[in-house]
Amino acid sequence: MEIKKEEYKEFLTEDYMSPKEAAALLEISEDELKALLQKHQIPSHQVAGAFLRLKKKEIEDLKNRWRIERELFPRPQASLSHKTSVMRAGFFGSIYDFWYFNDFYILCSVLIILLLYVILS
Repeated sequence: MEIKKEEYKEFLTEDYMSPKEAAALLEISEDELKALLQKHQIPSHQVAGAFLRLKKKEIEDLKNRWRIERELFPRPQASLSHKTSVMRAGFFGSIYDFWYFNDFYILCSVLIILLLYVILS
């Protein structure tokens, strides 16, 4: 395969990054980057058969694509989950809550009933 002069000049001027620099640019850990590289979700290049390098332009494009995906398709947050993290109250807890929120009405009702009893008898 023959490379044209213009393509070769572009090839020489392309910036390559180390995995550490790419992880910093993507704002992820190096372990996460390695996992993505093993799954072939990030394009990479072997230089001299031993050194792993990533094209800066491809990494910047990937970062932009991730940003767009986050904005257009946000993942549901764990706090918005419909599962409750509060335990259900037992029988005595329910009675306590009922008394706590309705004690005024219960006492007023008892007082009215006593007054009606006194008045009518």
